[in-house]
Amino acid sequence: MAKQHVEVQQDDFMSFGGERPSYLDIEDELMALGGHGVSGSNFKKEMLKLAGWTGGALTTYAQRPAVACSAFNKIRELLPKVSSAEELKAALKG
Repeated sequence: MAKQHVEVQQDDFMSFGGERPSYLDIEDELMALGGHGVSGSNFKKEMLKLAGWTGGALTTYAQRPAVACSAFNKIRELLPKVSSAEELKAALKG
């Protein structure tokens, strides 16, 4: 994956309208890496947890914007350097 996403800001999780926030593009890329559908969703959740996201299934990013911002930016930095789901997982674990 070669795309460099714009840095995620805490306000991104609380804004409506305007430009699409980069965390949504990062989620899309994680879903694609994980295989779309249920497997892509599970992969996205797993990668966010490895990156530091502490929320559960009912926790929104807006409820913990600092934690979400940190997790997404960690992933954002790694995505251009990996070419597979396994590489991303290894990078987040390492």
